[in-house]
Amino acid sequence: MVKRILFVVSATGESIHGVKFVAELAISTDAQIIALNVVDTSVAKHLKTATGADEAETVVKLEEDGWHYLYDVEDSCKSLGARIVLQQEEGFPDGAVAAAAKRFKADLVVVPRSRAGGYSQSRSERFIMSLIERCQCPVLVV
Repeated sequence: MVKRILFVVSATGESIHGVKFVAELAISTDAQIIALNVVDTSVAKHLKTATGADEAETVVKLEEDGWHYLYDVEDSCKSLGARIVLQQEEGFPDGAVAAAAKRFKADLVVVPRSRAGGYSQSRSERFIMSLIERCQCPVLVV
């Protein structure tokens, strides 16, 4: 029985495509959605090295972007009648998602798959495979 669904919300916008699916799933199973965005702090470190960007300012910008997407997902889910809570964390995405799934006792993790090709797609596929290996509950890719 699915009572808690951990929905991975990325600041790249892929999650917007899976919102309707996860909301309908939550409604049909009377589950609560836990929308999670993970701020990948390694991105800020890479940008500092590559461009000289201020690391702290970059993290703040990534957090703001993450909340923007979380609020969009929340609005969509609520308009469809789904119950949802928002969560944002910092860290490496696959480890943070797996830890959150365990901490929130998620029955299912839903991950939107990147529609982009090339490097973005292979990165997304590595992330998904890592989640499948790390999570103690089923992982559904949409």
